[in-house]
Amino acid sequence: MWVSTKSVGPFLDRLHYLGAVSRGFCWSDEHGVMVLAKPTSRRLPQDGTWLELVRWCLLGQKNGGSKQWAKVSKALRADLPQVTTVVSYSDPSQGHTGALYKACNWRWKPTWHRLRPPPSGNGSWKDGKAQSVKDRWVFALKPDTRRDQLLSVKDESIVRRMAAAEVAA
Repeated sequence: MWVSTKSVGPFLDRLHYLGAVSRGFCWSDEHGVMVLAKPTSRRLPQDGTWLELVRWCLLGQKNGGSKQWAKVSKALRADLPQVTTVVSYSDPSQGHTGALYKACNWRWKPTWHRLRPPPSGNGSWKDGKAQSVKDRWVFALKPDTRRDQLLSVKDESIVRRMAAAEVAA
């Protein structure tokens, strides 16, 4: 069921490596907690048609994540019919392989950072420490004509290298 971020804050502080978050809205059930909000990337729509899954904290039941996502995606379609796309990021440096997203039929849509680490070392704006590259995952709730363009890699050298690899295969 939908709940406030405040109500799940202590749960996330206890069980999620990033802790609580105050933005967005939450789903809480027997499998765990999900927090959804407007995307943080300025390159993604901010008009309420896209959401970002900013926390997903499961309690460890077998298939709990896929069962929870089935309920949440159904509720999103019913309760927020304007939402077309949900995007999320996994952190391989934390051991997140993306297996849960794959099991729930999310699609891997890499950012250019994943394909070619930036020369800046992927530094943080806050403390200057390098951050690990994240994997981007996308779930299409309904058609959106902007999705492919918005998620495409816009780095000419990567596009050329990928095209060359496809030809050689």
